[in-house]
Parts: sequence; C-alpha cells; structure tokens
Amino acid sequence: MSKQNQRVRFVDKTKAGESPIISLVTQEKKGKEYHAWQVAYKLGGKRHRKQFKTQSEAESYQHQKALELKGLASDKKAKMTTLTSEQIISAENAIKSLGDSYTLEQAVQFFLSNHKAPDHKITLKDASNLYLEDCEREGTRERTIKQKQSVLLMLTNELENPYTHEVTQNKITKFLRGLRAKNGITTATRKTWNNYRNEINHFFKWAIKNDPSTNRPFTFKNPVEGITIYTSKQVAEQRQAIAITPPEKLVKRLSALRAWKDGALVKYYALAYFAGIRPDGELSKLAKREKELINLETLTIHIPANVSKTKEARQVKISENLAMWLRAYPDHPILPTNHSRLIKRTRQAWRLGHDETRHSFISYHVSLYRSIGDASLQAGNSESIVKKHYLNLRPAEEGEQFFSIVPNTKSGKAVFSELTDNQDSKFRII
Repeated sequence: MSKQNQRVRFVDKTKAGESPIISLVTQEKKGKEYHAWQVAYKLGGKRHRKQFKTQSEAESYQHQKALELKGLASDKKAKMTTLTSEQIISAENAIKSLGDSYTLEQAVQFFLSNHKAPDHKITLKDASNLYLEDCEREGTRERTIKQKQSVLLMLTNELENPYTHEVTQNKITKFLRGLRAKNGITTATRKTWNNYRNEINHFFKWAIKNDPSTNRPFTFKNPVEGITIYTSKQVAEQRQAIAITPPEKLVKRLSALRAWKDGALVKYYALAYFAGIRPDGELSKLAKREKELINLETLTIHIPANVSKTKEARQVKISENLAMWLRAYPDHPILPTNHSRLIKRTRQAWRLGHDETRHSFISYHVSLYRSIGDASLQAGNSESIVKKHYLNLRPAEEGEQFFSIVPNTKSGKAVFSELTDNQDSKFRII
C-alpha cells in the first residue's frame, strides 16, 4: 500500500485558488520511495496535476500556467519576438530571480565583462608563466621577477589555479585580506597590501592586452581596478622608524669584520655604509665591474643605468674615509667566495634592519652636509623622498663621526679619525 502524498507548499495558501501550487510528492512503489515536484491548478472547475523531476522545471511550468490562467499568455503570443518558447521561459525565470536588484541587461553585461569565451581559457598558472617570460624579455630585474612570481604563485594556490577569466574582484580582495606578517598571525601592513595589489594589477593589465602570439586577452576586464589602494599617508601611519646604525656601533662592526675571514666582507660593507649603494642588486652588479666603475683617482663611483635599481645612471662621490677603506684592501673583491652565506651570517649576528646601511648613509649625509639635493643625487632617490624620510633624523655631530670612521693600520681595527678644524681638509693619518 502506497504512502499518502506529502506536499510542501511554495505559495500563500490564500492564493491557492488563483495560481498553480507546487508540492513535493513522495510515493512508495515496491518498497522504494520516489520523489517528484507536482504542479496542481484548477481549470474549468476541474483539478489538474502535472509532475516534474526537478524543482526548476516545476517552477517554470507553474509560472507559464499562471500567465495562462490570468489571461496573459495570449497577450505575450501576440507580440513579435525571435525568441523560442524555451528562451522566453528562461528569460522570465532570470528576471524573476534578479527581482528588483538588477535588470536582465545589467546581469548580462556584468557576465560578459568578467568572463571569457570558452575557446580562450587559460589557467592562472599558465598565464602567469607567460607573463613572467615577457618580463624577463623586457629586461626586468631578476629580483623583481622573483617577487612577481612569489605573489602570483600565492594567489594561484589560494584560488586553486582557476581560469584567468574566473578571477574576480571579490576573490582577490579576500586573498589580500588574508595576508599576514612574518609571524603568521598579525595582519599584513597597508604597504604589503599595496605591494601585492600592485603586482597582481600589473599582471591583469598585461592579461587584458591584445596579443595574438599568446592568444591574449585572457580576460575582458581587470578585476583589480576597483580594489582599495592605500594612500602614502595611510601607509606612513603604520611605518616603523627606519633603522640607522649609531657610529659607535659601526666602529665595532667594522673592527670585527677586519678580524674575521681576513676582512673578506670589509669592502662590501664599506661601500654599503659609506656610499649608500643598495645591497640587493646594485652591489652585486658593481662587484662584477669593480675596476671599471670605481675610480679612486677621481674619487667617484659610476652607477650606470643597467646597475641602478631605478634604471637611471648616477655618480657617487667617494668620501675620504671610504677611500681609505678601499685602499686598505686593494686585492680583496667586493664579493668573496660564499658571499651569500657570509652576508647572511653577519646580518643575523648584527640584527641588521632592512636597508639599514643605506638609511644610515643618507641620514648622516643630510645631517652633516645639510644638502637634500646632493644626498638625492648620490643615493638615487628623489629630493622629496629624502626630505620626507631623512631630514633632521640625526644631529650633525653624528654625521661627522660617521664619515670619520677609518681603518687603523697599527691596531687592525676601525677607529674615529682626527679631523682638523676645517671639515674639507684631509684626514689626519693615525
């Protein structure tokens, strides 16, 4: 004996006599239960029922039958249209689902703006690889490429390598909000947010460009455009004070270096501290062309565009104390064998802050010479950056001490030299 049909109503009971009712019907046959969606309505005083396998089919039929019962079906048929009956029903269902929030046209435009045709599908991982290859061909710095690769790999893994056209603004925003500091707990800084956002933005700007050789564009719209980017003022609110090495501490560090590994890293740190050359990238390139670019006769270091981080050539004036350090180690290369391991050890032992050597050079240079323009020319930063971040950080006395640190040939240590009353005069030999 079959079970009595169970019905779940989806319309107001007060309208049961006006429009079709959908019911979930459960029946039992030969010990097995069967479910169906039933649409029931009255026509000419008789009750009619029709069953469907899915709810969506039942709702489509219910909607169509309701129009017929209200006398609207004939009105629709009288209108000229190229749509089939199935397309009309589909459009009506779509409009019903959108409600009053969006029009059908708005929904279609959004879909077309954010999705690519199926024959142009490419995964985020494959698209990223093509992008990085392009960056390499254009001469982008190796360190920059590694940074781009790291960010895109993190995004790819987080989103489980979707197709490029499926990456939306919401997905990228969620990824950025999930970024954490090095401790893995604290939310990443606004500067980190901006850096990651910019790398992803550069990739999608590339992805939407037309290029037949790579079958681009891979997507119609850059999903990063609407994502928040923090202003410099907002970033500055979270910025920690820049790390600067006190002259007394630098004397101890350079003294230790002279006694360690036969002074293998002395020239490296002397150039980093007293010339402000960027340790990451610039110093390694300079080391390969030391004899060509460092001129102790004219007391200048030439940083060509292909060595400079900013891709703009500059000249650094060799201070008197730096000249003494370079002359004290004429046969030592800037970067010795196993330099990566040695530099890592010193940075850890000294707890050297990010760009501390360069920050020290610019800060003490400005404090001693009071020339933002000259510091800008030598460091390769804009005057506005130098003024904003380095002006009045240290007193002039410390600047004088910093640029008086020299090697003592008798003791084998680093010491403060004795200056005469005239700052422009030569150092007194110790």
